[in-house]
Amino acid sequence: MTILHTKRFSGWARGHLVCRVDDAVNRFAITFDDGPNPRSTPAVLEVLARHGARATFFLLGGNVRRHEDIARRIVNEGHEPANHGDGHWPLPFLLPCGIRSHVLRGGQAIESATAVKPRHYRPPFGFMAPGQSRFIRSLGYVSVLGDVYPEDAQRPGVDRIVRRVMARLRPGSILILHDGSPLGPADRGQTVAALETILTEAEHRGWRATTVADLLASARPDISRPDKWAHPTKYLGR
Repeated sequence: MTILHTKRFSGWARGHLVCRVDDAVNRFAITFDDGPNPRSTPAVLEVLARHGARATFFLLGGNVRRHEDIARRIVNEGHEPANHGDGHWPLPFLLPCGIRSHVLRGGQAIESATAVKPRHYRPPFGFMAPGQSRFIRSLGYVSVLGDVYPEDAQRPGVDRIVRRVMARLRPGSILILHDGSPLGPADRGQTVAALETILTEAEHRGWRATTVADLLASARPDISRPDKWAHPTKYLGR
């Protein structure tokens, strides 16, 4: 069990991060971090296409600048580009000016490559304080974490990734997976193989994989707009 799955941390995180959408029906969001990755992102896109699934890709600005063609392919195939920052720096170690640069540079790289302005942001390592969430909201982003994380980046084995996901996945969940790495091209073959089984099992349960934007819009039409978040905790699964 990761810290994300502990009751104390998840309750704290849901006060300022989107972790799940409780009133979503028969759908969940699937997300990928740290891309684009020339070794794995195209394979992920092929699996998603076979299943008619859509996903949100939390992209690193540095990787986008190196692989703009893959970033464009993500958008062209109907997926949502989202911001994971310019580099994979933990927010607690950054001053406000550093956070601002990290977020805005990442967003600018995505928009320059894809002509789409990202609306959602995920903090590297999944940690941010409530004040940092408010600051990032002032930059135009809704901060997103998730409620299902199988630690696929640690490569625990395909079967273990699938078991961890299917034990926790529910309608309204936000699943965290990895197609890339901040350290360059990484082997995400286990994630790709597990994705095929996860999507098949979800289809058997009558659940559809979609983007974070679609998941939020399906439940609350306007909560993905930061200026509507006067009381965000009512939307975060509490």
